[in-house]
Amino acid sequence: MRYRDLLLTHMLGATCVVWSVALTPAEAQGQLEIPSVDVARGRLGPAAYPRMAMDPQGGTIQFDAPPERIVSLHANTDEYLYGVVPPERIVGVSSSAYDEEFSRLPELIAPYDPGIATDAASILALEPDLVIGTLSSSPEVVFELQTAGIPVFRLDTLVTRLDQVAENITVLGYITGRDELARQARERFEGEIADIAIQCAAPHPEVRIFGHSMTGFSYGDQTLFHDVVRLIGGINVAAEGGLHTYERIEREDVMAWNPEWVFTWALPGEESEELQRWMEDPHLGLTSAARREHIVVSDGRDTRRLSPFITTRARTMADAVCAAGG
Repeated sequence: MRYRDLLLTHMLGATCVVWSVALTPAEAQGQLEIPSVDVARGRLGPAAYPRMAMDPQGGTIQFDAPPERIVSLHANTDEYLYGVVPPERIVGVSSSAYDEEFSRLPELIAPYDPGIATDAASILALEPDLVIGTLSSSPEVVFELQTAGIPVFRLDTLVTRLDQVAENITVLGYITGRDELARQARERFEGEIADIAIQCAAPHPEVRIFGHSMTGFSYGDQTLFHDVVRLIGGINVAAEGGLHTYERIEREDVMAWNPEWVFTWALPGEESEELQRWMEDPHLGLTSAARREHIVVSDGRDTRRLSPFITTRARTMADAVCAAGG
């Protein structure tokens, strides 16, 4: 069975992984034992209120009703939340949400004017009843919020598989009490992935693909980009070259890997300059991708996140590689 088929079987035919580790009755009654080591994906309690959840770092939250004032601490959690929670309930976001060069959210959030979450003081001023952070959120800020009685859940956004994005949607639906909205959002996400898999289902050569950022980073085998490459039936040349996470690479490495397709990004309006840089570079211009004019420069607002927005980049890659038959 090909990777695309395996992925769709998992995403569309199985329940969310986190539900398989739901809390026991004793834990659901408030006797939750926090483990001494990190939990990989977190744990969710019963569907009825009061609800209880443990985040991947072992922090627990308990709530008697859906939270009404939610703050997001990171660009990725901004994007997850706006797909699940009514926008009027999101009272705080990261500064990235307002950055028109890096975010697709400014038009959506403008009517609601959420505050910018920078430090504990600015967050507390928003009077939240739930804060959504990430595994990289400042421990000091998290501790100060928890000390003030504010529930904080750290979502694992450094995902490496598309099905983990789907799981996170369900997790946020449970935590925020918007289960039905989350179900719809997850169905939309999985539907888009299924459509891309169908688009790339026709047999085609395993195209050699390189993903690159303007800041010099590429994507190894433990990244979401790698999973998208597998979805469309390609080979991630950076992973093949030994990269595992998000790592800096040299132009000479790219030339040696000789990708057939390159997917990179630029700030809005600077796409042509970035393409010209690749074509005229004495190393990058020698790649098969440059010679065949298979360099795709996307708007950075569509390529930089580890959230359900990844479908935009996946679609761009599928439209290029699969439509061209490799």
